Amino acid sequence: MGGKKCIDTLTFDFEANLDSVLISAVDKILKRNRIDTLSLKTVKVAGEVDKFSSAYKIAQTFIEAIKASKQAIIAGS
Repeated sequence: MGGKKCIDTLTFDFEANLDSVLISAVDKILKRNRIDTLSLKTVKVAGEVDKFSSAYKIAQTFIEAIKASKQAIIAGS
């Protein structure tokens, strides 16, 4: 099986606390699809958000945190 594949999506509206909403949304997708964080090859957040906005920066930071935690787990193995 080759190529990238979208496994699941979740659409939500938010007004505040994007970090909490984002973490909860990712947890729902992972649990719903029985996915282990270590098995993720890529993580993308998509939407209509200005790349210079705080929301975009929070989402990007969240992605980097997932990558860093994955690397830490692999390094500790």
